[in-house]
Amino acid sequence: MQVLLARENGFCFGVKKAVELTEAAAESGASVHNLGQVVHNPTISRRLEDRGVKVIKDVAEASEGVVVIRAHGVPPRVRREIEQRGLECVDATCSLVLRAQRFTKQLADEGYTVVILGTPDHPEVVGLKGFAGKDHVVVETEEQWNALPKMKKAGVVSQSTQPPWAFTALVAHVATLAQEMKVFNTVCPVTVKRQVAATELAEQVRTIVVVGGKNSANTRELVNLARMRGRSAYHIENADELRAEWVAGEDTVGLIGGTSTPMDTLLEVKQRIEALGAEERTAAPA
Repeated sequence: MQVLLARENGFCFGVKKAVELTEAAAESGASVHNLGQVVHNPTISRRLEDRGVKVIKDVAEASEGVVVIRAHGVPPRVRREIEQRGLECVDATCSLVLRAQRFTKQLADEGYTVVILGTPDHPEVVGLKGFAGKDHVVVETEEQWNALPKMKKAGVVSQSTQPPWAFTALVAHVATLAQEMKVFNTVCPVTVKRQVAATELAEQVRTIVVVGGKNSANTRELVNLARMRGRSAYHIENADELRAEWVAGEDTVGLIGGTSTPMDTLLEVKQRIEALGAEERTAAPA
């Protein structure tokens, strides 16, 4: 059984930066706290935990040491709280998320109603809402944005991992509602490349295995893209979750990872698929 790897795989630069900053803080000997999972990947979370990094949900849980702001960013009030408590702050926010935060604040300061495309409780969106002022709305589905009211001034931004087609559709719709509109395309280009790679993979195979955290938005979108193209797509976090019947009878299986999936995890899955193929050939009657 051949395993066809997508042409885009491995950590994106934002994830790489966040992990490296957290590991560097842990090596300093200080008490290190991640404010939420630094990235949405269980393998990385376990690796950091083994180095003494603790995951906390609230800044108040850290009495001393270092607090690492995860790649998804935080609202301004959270950063202020870290400083007020006298804790050292390591900012691992992805540069593209920081860019989206700046644009969101600019729209709010200029008096626009900020329309955010994203999942309301996703940590990146929670952070963006903190920069959007009181006049903002979060929409995720076409049904939700069709319910938007008329607006005098509307500004549109997006959670970085949203599909570009959804952002384009939302912008076109808001243009029919607003007298004045300003748009900042904050969809992550690395995420877009990964989605294009998933689409290309779906054109070559019937079954695709997608590897990444179950709470990873960009990984779930890869699964959705494959299924939208009529392919069988299976979302796993590691090789142990792979089931033989998913790949049975296939000559070639596609494999792709989310932007927070390390290559060693992806290669372990590749080896497991190949082993299942070998077992299937051995068990086949002569």
